[in-house]
Amino acid sequence: MIETEVDVQHTLARLWVAEEEGQTGIPLNAVSAPVQAYLKQAGWVQGVDDRLVLTPAGREEAARAIRRRRLAERLLHDVLLTDEHAWQEHACRLEHALVAGLEDRVCTLLGHPRFCPHGNPIPPGPCCKTGETHVPRIIAPLSDMSPGERGVIAYVHMQDDRRLHKLLAMGILPGVPVEVIRHRPSVVFRAGLSQFAVDESIAGSIYVRLEDASGASGKTSTNR
Repeated sequence: MIETEVDVQHTLARLWVAEEEGQTGIPLNAVSAPVQAYLKQAGWVQGVDDRLVLTPAGREEAARAIRRRRLAERLLHDVLLTDEHAWQEHACRLEHALVAGLEDRVCTLLGHPRFCPHGNPIPPGPCCKTGETHVPRIIAPLSDMSPGERGVIAYVHMQDDRRLHKLLAMGILPGVPVEVIRHRPSVVFRAGLSQFAVDESIAGSIYVRLEDASGASGKTSTNR
């Protein structure tokens, strides 16, 4: 008898992370026999020497598991404003509540984030591929905001550390209020008491917690 469905999901997530880190699966002795049997019967894993590795079908299932985990982290970190110790502790439990379909609603709510708070990529879901926007978004990249729209910087994510440090040194920091002024020829916005002009790729790396006219979180418009 399998121990719990949670064990299966945790193992799939571990296998996904191992691949991300360039490893060949995880050791067989690190996974209980019931969980191994369940995963093999489902066609999600296979044994290679003394290690357990994902099959193509298993990789798809693992992507869903890691997507739920990282969306849960973003939700706790960005929307519920939970401190790091708490959101890491509770994300594990929350991810299992994100049943099929619900994680896409959370993803849309967050503005289809590409990375978790640790900077690891979030596998895209159907809502990301179709650009679903019907659920009001709380977090959106600066590049998707309309002129006159306001919010507070939630986080900044850039692959280039030098450019990231430059933005931070300019005062573009989490918690700073922002307002978009225009989009062409570059994205011009006000952050705190300063005004900046950046290209769209940089603007797409600055994520903002949106506010409507009353100061509450609201939906960003796609009209520019």
